[in-house]
Amino acid sequence: MYQVIARTWRPQRFSEVIGQKHVTQTLQNAVRLNRIGHGYIFSGQRGVGKTTVARLLAKALNCKNGPAPEPCGECDSCREVAAGRSVDVIEIDAASNRGIDAVRELRENARYAPARDRYKVFIIDEAHQITPEGFNALLKTLEEPPPHVVFLLATTESHQFPETILSRCQHFAFHAVSFAEIYAHLEKVCAAENVTADPEALAALAASGEGSLRDALSRLEQALAAFGTRLEGPAIRRLLGAAPSQMIEAVFAAVREQNREQMLQTVERLVEEGYQLTHFCSQLVRTTRNLLVVRVAGPQPHLLEASAEEIERWTGIAEQFSEESLMRFLGILLQLYQELRSSMEPRFQMELGLLKLVDAERLVAIEEVLARMESQGTTRSPGPGTAPTPPPATSCGSASAKRPSPFEQDLARKRQGQIPSNPASVPAEETLGADERGHGEPPVVPALSVVEGSVVEGSEVGPPVETATTHAHSPANVPSREAVWVHEVLRRLEDRSKPLLASLLSDVERWEFGEAEVLIRLADNGIAKALPDADRRLLDQLVAEVVGRKVQVQLVGDWKSGTSGRRAQPQDALGSPGGSVEEHVRADPEVMEFETLFGKRVTGIRRWGE
Repeated sequence: MYQVIARTWRPQRFSEVIGQKHVTQTLQNAVRLNRIGHGYIFSGQRGVGKTTVARLLAKALNCKNGPAPEPCGECDSCREVAAGRSVDVIEIDAASNRGIDAVRELRENARYAPARDRYKVFIIDEAHQITPEGFNALLKTLEEPPPHVVFLLATTESHQFPETILSRCQHFAFHAVSFAEIYAHLEKVCAAENVTADPEALAALAASGEGSLRDALSRLEQALAAFGTRLEGPAIRRLLGAAPSQMIEAVFAAVREQNREQMLQTVERLVEEGYQLTHFCSQLVRTTRNLLVVRVAGPQPHLLEASAEEIERWTGIAEQFSEESLMRFLGILLQLYQELRSSMEPRFQMELGLLKLVDAERLVAIEEVLARMESQGTTRSPGPGTAPTPPPATSCGSASAKRPSPFEQDLARKRQGQIPSNPASVPAEETLGADERGHGEPPVVPALSVVEGSVVEGSEVGPPVETATTHAHSPANVPSREAVWVHEVLRRLEDRSKPLLASLLSDVERWEFGEAEVLIRLADNGIAKALPDADRRLLDQLVAEVVGRKVQVQLVGDWKSGTSGRRAQPQDALGSPGGSVEEHVRADPEVMEFETLFGKRVTGIRRWGE
């Protein structure tokens, strides 16, 4: 009677096993050194040789010339094991013999000596389906079986085994067979069976196995029944439900050409010809992965699951896309695959996903955008919590000064915990664009000016207005370095939930930056003395981080009335005989503004120190 290819080509010797050398070599050494265990667990995916290796081990143990590392295959014992009729090699299907009664019967059989051979071998297939009670009944026999008994447990789900079983057996994990090994074996089988198969057909059959050699041979059997002894790639793909490679290439051509209509036509063709959209998406995922591998590591056959012709085509396609684009495509397609598996409208989901691929090609990296903005002299609005980004500055009557890009400045701030030394720009919400101002006027920015070496907060000034800090070689609308430091300190205070302290320091008229200390000159009203120690330490820390060196902040109250009339009060006003303390305080413009703002009157007014 006819026997299918998967059984005809089942290995009869350890040397014929494909892709499991780490298992076969260990078992052969164990037989050679007479270190044979009483229990083995063979785990791995379907069709990788678990049951086959179990039979080969049984043959090696009971071979007439053994125990031998390689069974002869000619003696009665080897032939009976290969045919599945050996009395001393008992194969049990745990899916139908999983209860405690079946295990009790197995224990009874294990007590009797072999009828003819050296060992009585129990091969338990799908052993993970044994019930917990059955495993418990097997524990004692599995741990201390009779010397003539060997248990071989094959499973696809070893994680379902109790730890007590795993600890009593030697565990061998079988690997998935690689694409190259399956492809080479299919070539060998086709040559022996007088079958003509082109590389595309063999590649499709090998890929359909997904690491299972038995599945690939079963697909080959199906192809031979459908097309005879001549196998061609397009026909094999159609038989397996896979879309032709031309449709895959059409998708990437549409992405390259930004052709949305072609994407929709591709989905229409898939639906009309009856292809499964989920399967087609998985093909796109695999192809995109291979394109990314080609782009990153080059056309290396051992990294790609494809024939030589397919690798050549993929190399040409991969050159048309960047690594970033291919990574975006792969992320979009993986998400699309997950959504298609549970979608109520798979066609609409597929159309949306493929249109996303077209739009993804138009995206650019943020670093490239920042570089373009810098080269074009465009001011970019900083996000919350980021350092201000400097606008392109030019010297008066001189060429543009070379500045780091916004990306480089942000990277420097993150690495050093401080602002780059070059001036920073004002946030975009404070800067009007040229279209909003009209006539292409330069932006109007809040300026911080320096008076006698100290920083003073000024009002909004435009290019025609020059402050006292305007240097000979910089425009008036670019803040000085000290002004940027002040702005950053205030911003960090607000980020630390210190808005009151930030508000207090924003109204200060003078900041003096020295080499080892920073003086903040306040009015002589006692605020410097009342500031908590925790706020002082925080202020020292933030100023040191911003200026990039260790400094000490001093809050001094020796500012005099001549500096600004807005804050100055005569020192003898509260003590003058012409009025009481409360009258002078309530007449103060700032107190009046405070009462108006909060809608309450100030109470408990007294002289400082009382």
